Amino acid sequence: MDLDLHQSLSRHFGYATFRKGQEAIVRSVLSGRPTIAILPTGGGKSLCYQLPALLLEGTTVVVSPLVALMKDQVDALVQRGIAATFINSSIEPEELQERQAQLRRGAFRLVYVAPERFRSGSFLAALSGVRVPLLAVDEAHCISAWGHDFRPEYQRLAQARAQISAERVLALTATATPEVRQDIATALDLKDPKVFVAGFDRPNLFIEVLPVRGDADKLGRLVALARAHPPGLVYAATRKNVDKVVGALRSNGLEALGYHAGMADAERTIVQDAFVRGTAPIVVATNAFGMGVDKSDIRFVAHFDIPRSLEAYYQEIGRAGRDGKSSLALLLFNYADVMMQRRMIDSGRPSRELICNVWEAARPLRQGSIDQLARAAGVHVSEVQSAVRLLESASHLERGRGRVGDFAVLTESVAAGELTVDFDLLEMRGARERRMLDRLVHFADTKGCRRQNLLRYFDDADAPRGCSACESCQGTRAPEAADLVGSRTARRGSLKRAATPAKPSEADLRDVDLEVLERLRALRTGIAREARVPPYVVFHDATLQEFARALPEDEGTFLAVKGAGPSRWEKYGARVISLTGPAGRLRGAGPGFTEAAASVTPSERKPSAA
Repeated sequence: MDLDLHQSLSRHFGYATFRKGQEAIVRSVLSGRPTIAILPTGGGKSLCYQLPALLLEGTTVVVSPLVALMKDQVDALVQRGIAATFINSSIEPEELQERQAQLRRGAFRLVYVAPERFRSGSFLAALSGVRVPLLAVDEAHCISAWGHDFRPEYQRLAQARAQISAERVLALTATATPEVRQDIATALDLKDPKVFVAGFDRPNLFIEVLPVRGDADKLGRLVALARAHPPGLVYAATRKNVDKVVGALRSNGLEALGYHAGMADAERTIVQDAFVRGTAPIVVATNAFGMGVDKSDIRFVAHFDIPRSLEAYYQEIGRAGRDGKSSLALLLFNYADVMMQRRMIDSGRPSRELICNVWEAARPLRQGSIDQLARAAGVHVSEVQSAVRLLESASHLERGRGRVGDFAVLTESVAAGELTVDFDLLEMRGARERRMLDRLVHFADTKGCRRQNLLRYFDDADAPRGCSACESCQGTRAPEAADLVGSRTARRGSLKRAATPAKPSEADLRDVDLEVLERLRALRTGIAREARVPPYVVFHDATLQEFARALPEDEGTFLAVKGAGPSRWEKYGARVISLTGPAGRLRGAGPGFTEAAASVTPSERKPSAA
């Protein structure tokens, strides 16, 4: 049957065209060939299984670890008149039974489930008589022991595929290196899969790696960035650093909320909802935040600490600028953070002794909370969590039967010496994580086009030789560090120097029209007073010098100046051109030129006689 995909796309979703890569992926799925699709965050992955689900007979099963995303997608489908539902631990038992009864009757075209749902006998029974034309595995990198977000329950999906007799498989992820793709294919038992890598380039996302001296410098940069370009996300590696950044932002007059795995579920939901609604302009979070957050107007993503891998880094910065507008991805890079991440990698690999200790404590408990297990084992909760993840991957226990973090022992008769935990694989994974961190450090420390290096890493064939959206090619876009208040650490630092830049040397001012430069400085001061922001937020000194050297006359020559950019053209372009263009230079400042005059908008000035 020759399907008119464009007609179906328009009828069901209201789109006139596919995004890059989508049509080829959909056609591959419809052909019946196993398919792996690597599309960036915001690249339209969901349509790659939603459209086939409407064109194939039966019920498509979508596996996702994101409870909030399930509800959002189902709500959107239902509004379009598409029969869809989700089944997870967030719904009451009576409602669960009703949805499974409808599923058994074939009432849905799509059903979203978490991977652990395949352990439920009642769910499998509900699907037993239903045709499943497609099993779509979202966030498929979670299936790989080498991926940056490994989840043991994903490794059971090949068995689940056989249990529900899925006719096709589509694995989707936003980040997967060739090694992880191979692991996905092996784990899902995909024979000769068709692999698509498309659309990784995000030209509206300015990528910058900024060397910093330490925490004081970082905090000053983040305060300036949060003032200039909200809303934004700041990622930190530890809960302690989340609290540190939130405290600095708040003490400097900025609304900011923290988010990490140690918070109660209800509290994290409040933070996420406030950010999405816009009542919280800045969220500072560990990597627990972001997956499934539907907010398109995030103007910056900053990393207070380096992430552990380029995969995690790309996924996190991909949450900025999903509306297509200019946004900044700023990595604050300090070598001390590398050592911290290496220590965290080492501490995340529990010893054989610790795993056996936790197991011997779990057996008599049989079930309970992670806190109870930590007390019984006499170790810290974080150590228990790392051991529990490995015991779960070896099918000795499972989590999530009750409250989040609860566990239940599955093989209590197994002694510690008989555990099937693969300790060799554990060592290999630690070595792998260190190599992934080294790749990120190499990316941060290597000169050359950031965008090209990043896209080549992900095997995107469209990697450019150079770009207009990274600091290596275009110069820095990060605001200069703010002078902090309320921070003893910051006051001990050298941020005062950032507020009062050093006087430019004669070499810096070569070919610069000094008269125009002084007029531009006066203009900047006036604009800063209007907006109630520091002058460097308007333009850096280096940018003013380039304006006075290049003397732009129109939009094109304005944008050619490093540190300018489309947003500054929209805000200040006409006022700059009025000073640097031929008419402005001919008119000159004259003895009556003042800062107050510089703040007058172009529409308030009389046309020049020139």
